[in-house]
Amino acid sequence: MDPRTPHPGTGRADTVPEAMSAALAELAVAASGQAGPEELLKQLVDIATEHLDVDGAGVMVNDGTLLRFVHADHAAVTSVEQLQQLMQEGPCHDALLFGVEVVVDDVRDPVQTAWPQYVTRLLEEGLLSVVAIPLISRDRVWGVLDLYRRRPGTWRLEELHWARLLARMAVSYLVLAADRQQLVQAQQDLAHASTHDALTGLANRTLLLDRLQHALYAARRHQRAVAVFFLDLDRFKAVNDTLGHAAGDTVLATVATRVNASLRQEDTLARLGGDEFVLLCEDLPLGGDGSEEAGELERHVRAVTTRLRRVLARPLHVAGVDLVVSASIGVAVSSDVAGLDPADGGPRENGQVTAEELLAAADAAMYRAKRHHRDEDPLAVRTASDGGDQRTRRPGRHLERQLARALTHQQLQVHYQPITDPAGTVHAVEALLRWQHPQHGLLPAARFIELAVDTGLIVEIGHWVVDQTCAQMARWQRQLTGARAGGPECAYVNLSARELADPGLTATLADALRTHDLPPQRLGLELVEDSFSDPDVLPGLQEQHRRGHPLSVDDFGTGYSSLARLVELPVRMAKIDRAFTAGLEGDPRRRALVDAVVTVATSLDVQVIAEGVETAAQASRVAQAGCHYLQGFHCGRPEPADVLTARWAS
Repeated sequence: MDPRTPHPGTGRADTVPEAMSAALAELAVAASGQAGPEELLKQLVDIATEHLDVDGAGVMVNDGTLLRFVHADHAAVTSVEQLQQLMQEGPCHDALLFGVEVVVDDVRDPVQTAWPQYVTRLLEEGLLSVVAIPLISRDRVWGVLDLYRRRPGTWRLEELHWARLLARMAVSYLVLAADRQQLVQAQQDLAHASTHDALTGLANRTLLLDRLQHALYAARRHQRAVAVFFLDLDRFKAVNDTLGHAAGDTVLATVATRVNASLRQEDTLARLGGDEFVLLCEDLPLGGDGSEEAGELERHVRAVTTRLRRVLARPLHVAGVDLVVSASIGVAVSSDVAGLDPADGGPRENGQVTAEELLAAADAAMYRAKRHHRDEDPLAVRTASDGGDQRTRRPGRHLERQLARALTHQQLQVHYQPITDPAGTVHAVEALLRWQHPQHGLLPAARFIELAVDTGLIVEIGHWVVDQTCAQMARWQRQLTGARAGGPECAYVNLSARELADPGLTATLADALRTHDLPPQRLGLELVEDSFSDPDVLPGLQEQHRRGHPLSVDDFGTGYSSLARLVELPVRMAKIDRAFTAGLEGDPRRRALVDAVVTVATSLDVQVIAEGVETAAQASRVAQAGCHYLQGFHCGRPEPADVLTARWAS
């Protein structure tokens, strides 16, 4: 008989020895606790050595198609097991490969010609007999239990029975432990994914804000400062446009690796998305006007920016091209932005700045650097308190902080302006953002929307506008059923290019529609034509069109590559800018322009909204020109929803 074939015995004992039963119970307890797979395998070896008639035992695990040694009870067995791992041959390997027991009664038997190096090592260690029992579950060999004797002789059926029983019990617990370990790993991976950027592995916005808030708490306790560096790569879009998005990803990942390697261990580098990175530096000197610590703080900030300049100046070889990446940087220090209360411009009650406010200040400083200093210095640095006399710079910083808290303090409102057909019937509304400022009264969006975009607050504010608009559309649907006016069929919300490129936009829209039980046809998206210059915007808009959202382009005819983009994009509505409709009655050239725009749009199956219609004469003229809908003070002013509801219901 070939000693590598399964032993023919199938004998079974009537009872389990008491000691073996107790040992298996201990194994079960370990498996039901927090013991991992390898810990259970080590316990399996100990039980086999103690309760089976063997002189040694070892266990190997299956790492794919290879064996890996885990544990043996003494040095002789360790030696032969490690040889099997090294050579990937022996009875253990055959048991793994064929999924059967391999029994060798006497390795000196002339019939035994396999594994000569393994047999030589067995004899050197004084081991003469071996059984390899595969640990099988779920049609998979998880590992192999090897049992050794120093004497030759036939393995009795009862002995093999107990060995098989032990192996079956052990592998069942092993599978449970592996499942538990896999679940824990999956939870850890999920937790990591929720707080880290997938491309670079850096902290994401959620983790950054958490660490920043803790850093601010610690800084207050120990009278120290916190600095936030907001980095935006210059001309990064050109890399994607010229070399492709894969090359762009390579640039982002390389920049992240290089910058991260240049930092202190206690610093945090995060990626907010796109080409925006944020560096958090903790435990800095508090500073103060004219103090020695202030000079030390400034030196530290400058040292960091110099180091960043040096890191970014090293060329990157991407897609066969050598690139030099530059960045605009804004810096905000906690002691610089903590002095004023965003609500009224006076001193803060506790002198504390929030993580969101500090990040927004750094973002705003970065945009100022990008707008005003890119040509002078590709790595422009401006702190939140840089530039100009205090009397001239304070209002901008003041307004930034106020806007950062306007949403949480319920100062923002949504007004709605009707869009009617030429007969005056309401077709849709445009949702228009307003800020009920505590000192300056009701501010239109034009007064603060650029600031919201510059500071990055526009994304969070945009999410809020979408939810408020959907909630109001659902209310109108309930309140105006059967009313003569009927209410609007659709509400259009304005989106900036930054919002359109936000990867979370689709989820935001879907969540709002689901929460308020609306179909996507009731929520339109309006974008300024200049947004078309950003190639990242178009795929997102195509996705929103496929999801059923009506698309409208504002200021049609005044923006970027109008006709070409309208052909590419499934826009349903196009607004004629108020510059065309103003003075329409007495200006033949303006009338000709309106006629031309309507003709072009209609040929593209796009309905036209005439914007800025303020008189009956203008309404009549744009209707004659073929405009499908009208918007302006003649049709209705932007008003709160309850005012419109009362008017339509009556």
